[in-house]
Amino acid sequence: MKSATLQALSSLHMGEAVPSSALPPEWLAELLAEGGVSSIVRGTRHSLRVVSRAAFDVFLRSKGLRPDLLGETADLFSAPPASRAQQVHLTGDSKSAPLRSCPGFPVNVISPLSVRLGERKLLLCPCPGSFLYISDFWNFRIPSNTIVVGVENMENFRFPERQTAVWDQILDQYGGDGVPPLLLVSRYPQSKDLVNWLKEIPNPYVHFGDFDLAGVHIYLTEFYRHLGDRSAFFVPADVEARLARGSRERFATQFARFGKMDVSDPRLEPLVQLIHRYQTGYDQEGFIE
Repeated sequence: MKSATLQALSSLHMGEAVPSSALPPEWLAELLAEGGVSSIVRGTRHSLRVVSRAAFDVFLRSKGLRPDLLGETADLFSAPPASRAQQVHLTGDSKSAPLRSCPGFPVNVISPLSVRLGERKLLLCPCPGSFLYISDFWNFRIPSNTIVVGVENMENFRFPERQTAVWDQILDQYGGDGVPPLLLVSRYPQSKDLVNWLKEIPNPYVHFGDFDLAGVHIYLTEFYRHLGDRSAFFVPADVEARLARGSRERFATQFARFGKMDVSDPRLEPLVQLIHRYQTGYDQEGFIE
């Protein structure tokens, strides 16, 4: 990890604006997609400023960084090799590669689901307001008829009981003749663990995310690219009405980066056309009752 990158993150954390070029392109895309920062355009200059401290701190932790020690970490990475031992305590690795002490991803359910973790059977049945974290994901197996639903935003993931209309629509669209169980998964922390697990199982995957250009981009690049037509992007029946009262600012912020993206999944072309027609975006938190 470069010292200049850490210095830019530290400045953002302190409320300062930094040039967009100060961050790696893939990190910039993640932060803009998740709403942690906003892009400010003045002539030919593009700068960034934090607009959601919570989303920004989640991003930092996903990169192995501690928000409360970010300034100290940035200073140490510009220090001579004698201080590398201190970097281990701040980032987990003296060579600037964050140590992943807890691989895996969170899971949740809307009704009890029997699964396997290695040789053991496990009943997923977390209490409302809680969820489980699967660390040994390579040995995690679910029933073959289960539909895996990726929930993009953490608030929606935490409160499935307040979104029964969404799950009913997903079952209607993808459940076939039966009523298969649903397993909700989250892409946090942002790693490749979830998609790597999805590639190893035969179950269908349905992405429930924000209805904006960045949300479509996340699905296309992180899931459809690897899973093909075994994956799908959930589009509710009333999506046009929701977009009609969506955020124009969200569309304007995302258009420069995602406005001309290649929609590789043709099933999403009608949704993208609606987003462009209304020039808005709609956050999935609007589905929480």
